[in-house]
Amino acid sequence: MSIIDKLSSGVSEAGNTISQKAKGISEQTKLSSEISKNKARREECIHKLGEACYQAHKAGEELAAAELFHEIELVDGILDKLTESLCQLKGIVICETCGTEVMKGNAFCPSCGTQVRQPSVIRCPKCSMELPGGSRFCVYCGAKTEE
Repeated sequence: MSIIDKLSSGVSEAGNTISQKAKGISEQTKLSSEISKNKARREECIHKLGEACYQAHKAGEELAAAELFHEIELVDGILDKLTESLCQLKGIVICETCGTEVMKGNAFCPSCGTQVRQPSVIRCPKCSMELPGGSRFCVYCGAKTEE
């Protein structure tokens, strides 16, 4: 292989790496935006619940809040999934004790010393990016993962 071919190959690989990093940053931004929207939605539901509770108490009535409870639980589920995806992209896990972001691979939280549970991961067979265990498709290149 000539020096020009080696340089060309190196430049091509570097371009692919930069492209994948840019996609990752873009995806992180989108996920962060969705998390913010859903946190605002949750706060709105909590506010409505508080207002409904107060009004029912004031009127001496029973509070019928099943719909609000259901919506809050739905938003909490969405937030959990979005946060999990964002952590995966950032290469971190969240300490279950204190909430500190811990780099993936660290065995213990640097803030509180709690042992950190690491998520299962797989690698994309096409682009080699890390994906959450159980992923059926790569979020970076769209390739089907091995089951």
